[in-house]
Amino acid sequence: MFDELSKYKHNDHFFFEATQKLSEVCNAPTDKSGVYLIYKLAKGKIELIYIGSSGQKNKGGSLKTRTAGFGGLKDRLVNGKQFGGSRKVTYPLVMKL
Repeated sequence: MFDELSKYKHNDHFFFEATQKLSEVCNAPTDKSGVYLIYKLAKGKIELIYIGSSGQKNKGGSLKTRTAGFGGLKDRLVNGKQFGGSRKVTYPLVMKL
């Protein structure tokens, strides 16, 4: 499932359940930009549900990392919008459905 991440210098993953706080479980870096994949694991099946990115490319080609909130990828994952609101709020609600 995580084979596609092996080509990146820095990669990791975490598991999140509806009863947990996303901000506490998320181990994404606060000082890096990049791409993230979100999978749904349910009933023995794995489904890719979202591909996102954090940061912006500067004119010189380097990446500008988010500084708001937690910063970096973590802020994008926790406070980013999906399902009509912040993921830290909407993910547990959608998962319970």
